Amino acid sequence: MREGRPVWIKCRRRGAAPIVACANSFFRLAGNPVRALAQPDVWQRWEVDCFLSLHGDGYRAFADGVRRVAADEVPGVNLTCHLDGGTITPPMLATAAQELRRAHSQYCADFGGLWSHGDPHVGNFIYDAASGRARLIDFEVMHHPAMPAEERHADDLLVFIQDMVGRISRDLWMPSAMAFLKAYGEQRIIDLLRARLVIPRGLARVWWAVRTTYLAPRELESRIAELRAAI
Repeated sequence: MREGRPVWIKCRRRGAAPIVACANSFFRLAGNPVRALAQPDVWQRWEVDCFLSLHGDGYRAFADGVRRVAADEVPGVNLTCHLDGGTITPPMLATAAQELRRAHSQYCADFGGLWSHGDPHVGNFIYDAASGRARLIDFEVMHHPAMPAEERHADDLLVFIQDMVGRISRDLWMPSAMAFLKAYGEQRIIDLLRARLVIPRGLARVWWAVRTTYLAPRELESRIAELRAAI
C-alpha cells in the first residue's frame, strides 16, 4: 500500500546485471530485436514513463527507492489466467488488440516516433470484465530505437500471436487469432506480421520454441501456415 492505495512493486535485485547481459546476448544471437534495460535508473524511468503514458489519466507509477518501481493496481484479471484456464474468448482478445493499437498510437521521445512495447505477451494484458477493456502492463524491455515504428509494431503482434498459439486449443486457435488481428485493424502492420510468420532455423528456432511454449513442431507449423493463409 502507498498512501492508502494498493500498488504492485517490481524490484531489480542486486547482481542482476550479469543475468541481463546474458539475456541481451541471447536476444542478439536469436535475432530478437529487443534489449532488457540493465541500468536500474534507466529501467525505472522507462517503466514509469510507459505506465504513465498509457494509464496516467487515473493511475500512478513512480520510482520506489533506487531499485524498485511501484504502480497502482489496475482493475481486472491477467489474460493468461483466462488463456490457461480455457475461458478466453474472442471479445477478450479484441480488447487486448484495441489496447495495443491505442498504445501504438502514442508518441515516444525515446524512439523519436510511435511507441512499442517489446514484449506484449498475453500475460501483459489485464482484462477488466466490468469495463470491457484491457490494459497493457510490464515494461521490462524495449525495442532497438533504430527499428522503424511499423516494424516494431509488427514484432509486438508476433509476440502476442506466438504466446497464444502454444497455449490454446486447436479449435479456438484461428477464431481467436483472427479476432485479435481484426480488432487491431492496421492492415499494413498485419501484412508485415505475415512476413514474420515463418518458422526460422538455428538459434532463432530455439527462441520460437520458448515463445510458443514448446508446441510440437508439426502442430506449430500447421497453425502458423493456417494463419498466414488467412491473412
